Amino acid sequence: MRIPLSRPSIGLRELAAVGQVFETGWLGEGKWTAEFEAAIADYTGAPHVVAVNTGTSALHLALDACGVGPGDEVIVPTLTFVSDPMAVRMCGATPVFADINPETLTLDPADAASRVTDRTKAILVTDYAGLPADVHALRRALGDRPIAIVRDAAHSFGSAIDGRPVGVRDGEDATCFSFDPIKNLTCGEGGAVLVCDAGRAELLRERRMLGFRAGARRRTPTSAAELRGVVGSGFRYHLSNINAAIGLAQFSRLTELLEGRRAVARLYDGLLGHRNDLRTFRRDYSAVVPFIYPVLVPPQERDALLARFAAAGIHADLRYSLCHQEPLFGSAATLGVAEQIADSLVCLPIYAGLAESQVREVVSVLIAGLSSSTRADAIAHA
Repeated sequence: MRIPLSRPSIGLRELAAVGQVFETGWLGEGKWTAEFEAAIADYTGAPHVVAVNTGTSALHLALDACGVGPGDEVIVPTLTFVSDPMAVRMCGATPVFADINPETLTLDPADAASRVTDRTKAILVTDYAGLPADVHALRRALGDRPIAIVRDAAHSFGSAIDGRPVGVRDGEDATCFSFDPIKNLTCGEGGAVLVCDAGRAELLRERRMLGFRAGARRRTPTSAAELRGVVGSGFRYHLSNINAAIGLAQFSRLTELLEGRRAVARLYDGLLGHRNDLRTFRRDYSAVVPFIYPVLVPPQERDALLARFAAAGIHADLRYSLCHQEPLFGSAATLGVAEQIADSLVCLPIYAGLAESQVREVVSVLIAGLSSSTRADAIAHA
């Protein structure tokens, strides 16, 4: 496609970093992994960072470390990627879907609180399109109920809360990042869990690598040599040196990557913000790094607009289908705000390397489609 929805910004710097790993011959978890964790901790201010192989693994580990298991329920916004409810199922628990706020497109705290039962163990909040969800409001809505909160920050790496980068300081028990190919910062594939508690961080480190703990056994009963020992159940979720090296190279370009996305969003705002036939979601880009650029169009015109984009070689998308309507989950819930939003939602291409001429081409196709439908409606009602 001529203009994809998103694409990674990678080049010779990332390739050179991978080459350095190749030269050592140590491709798995190692020195670069630890350096990448330290870079995330330094940038976000998080006390403990545990790097993993995907954002989905991060969500699963975080929920697992919060004690989510069979018989539990976890409340999840329906407007999110399916990795959120899937991570709940991976714990043996049941996802319970909640509605969203029409202004923020993130979880509605009041609606989430209304769905709490005595089986509710945790709530997953999603920072949709780069805007951090309001965890403080969710805590207020929950009152003194001891329910864990896990932040899915896959969209919001680089965004800020109260002037500080999204980390794990806003009242959540864990924050999860994704570093897949199209995220604000990529490792090729990767993720991370951020926590404040040292004991929980140690648990996460053990479980990301099959339950191994350094120094948990000796080579022989009389040996001074300490080895890793398996101390519990775990998963194979570690982040390789190869992927960590890509992430470290991306850190050296982070300002460029984040500002590139902000520039595209500001341009869209300027070209579309005055129109009455669609709705944009203007954000404070000094605090928010936009991961996607959602607009709402007349629902009866949405599919025709998507077809028009496709014919022009432009990839626009829905981001996402509502989870409670997916066949696997079979939810009978009626989530009115999310359902209304989903009928009108179109996400426009946005990434750091998107040229101004390409943004204007996207806007031109969108406006032509809306103008065409407006003329058709006028003829039909003449």
